[in-house]
Amino acid sequence: MHRNTKNMRQTVLLITVLVSITGNIMSLPAFAAGTKEPGKAENAAPDGYDEEQWEMLQDNILEYEELGDRIKLFNPDMISANEMYCSAMDDVKDQYMAAYKDSRDYKDGAEDLKDEGGLSTKEGQTLYATLRAYEKAMKSAGDKISRAYKYNTRPDASSYEPVRKGEKQLTSGAQQAMIGYNMAAAQLKTLQTMEEMYGKLYSATVSMQNLGMATEADVTAAKKNLLNAESSLENLNNTVDSLGATLKLLTGWPAESIPQIQSISPVDLSKIEELNLQEDTAKAICNNYTLIDERHKKTDRSTTRVKSKFRNEEQTEQNLSIEIEQLYQEIMEKKKNYEAALTAYDQAVVIKNAAEIQLQNGSISQIEYLGQMLSYYQAEGEKTNADLSLRQAMELYYWATEGLLDI
Repeated sequence: MHRNTKNMRQTVLLITVLVSITGNIMSLPAFAAGTKEPGKAENAAPDGYDEEQWEMLQDNILEYEELGDRIKLFNPDMISANEMYCSAMDDVKDQYMAAYKDSRDYKDGAEDLKDEGGLSTKEGQTLYATLRAYEKAMKSAGDKISRAYKYNTRPDASSYEPVRKGEKQLTSGAQQAMIGYNMAAAQLKTLQTMEEMYGKLYSATVSMQNLGMATEADVTAAKKNLLNAESSLENLNNTVDSLGATLKLLTGWPAESIPQIQSISPVDLSKIEELNLQEDTAKAICNNYTLIDERHKKTDRSTTRVKSKFRNEEQTEQNLSIEIEQLYQEIMEKKKNYEAALTAYDQAVVIKNAAEIQLQNGSISQIEYLGQMLSYYQAEGEKTNADLSLRQAMELYYWATEGLLDI
């Protein structure tokens, strides 16, 4: 009897806690430090993925379209956050199972008391009624905890929202890192050609000085241009390496792995035509985490406090609307820049082809040819950067509609 009474008190206490279970689980750290090093998994494909998708996610090639899935399945912080959430849910499950067991124990105790003739005395009747009451109470407790468990293990459970938010933030960050990586990589050809051209110009200037056709100042200027080109190329290579390392870390590759980071495919301009500023603004307001937190803030019921709370929410909504419209206009501006860069690139291709013919027939020097190629690579890099800048703007707009816009 003492054990069952103690269990009942523990379960009643748990019910009290579960009244605010959403709030408690919302406070779980979504980015606990990961101790598990993810990599290629040996287990079967997880739910929602077929074998082909699972194999592609575990190959040594990172594609832009895979970022969300890599974050979800391999990022160490996401693994840790999900494990913590599942552990919390397992604890809740253990509690409702324990409550049901206690209910059965009280029921068995009551039936044993009845079978043994315990109802023949007033004390026995009182004990029987108490056991039945405890049975009912524990059954009710188990039902309540079970319902809480089922609600909080649904895919759309609000208590899981911090983990979902973390996944969104990490995916957005990985996208920005990969866009930056591709932007930097697109400039490498330009700087490599620039370095080669300035190297040849420096050598030519030194030769001209030996012939008395160039001054020491000319040689110094040529040397300075070469050193600047070399320094810029080294800095850019460091940037590419740094962004690649960040991307590798975010997407959960083991330290010893060197994934091949693929180029990002050109942006689909038709997606821009599908944008609806009015509908997207409404969605952004509905999903915005800052605004949701503001709405959930408790306040006293005084008229002044309530009015102030509503004013703050209204101001936040207005700010969101302004921000979304600015993001939308930025997409339109970058779309124009991208279209202009495409035109300039087409013209650069024509000049490049002509320069290759001129070099073959000897009508231009090697240095002049490198100058033409430099212009071509600059146009190519500007086209790539314009495309990636447009994609970046579109991603920021999309994530804003998903709630990731700080106000």
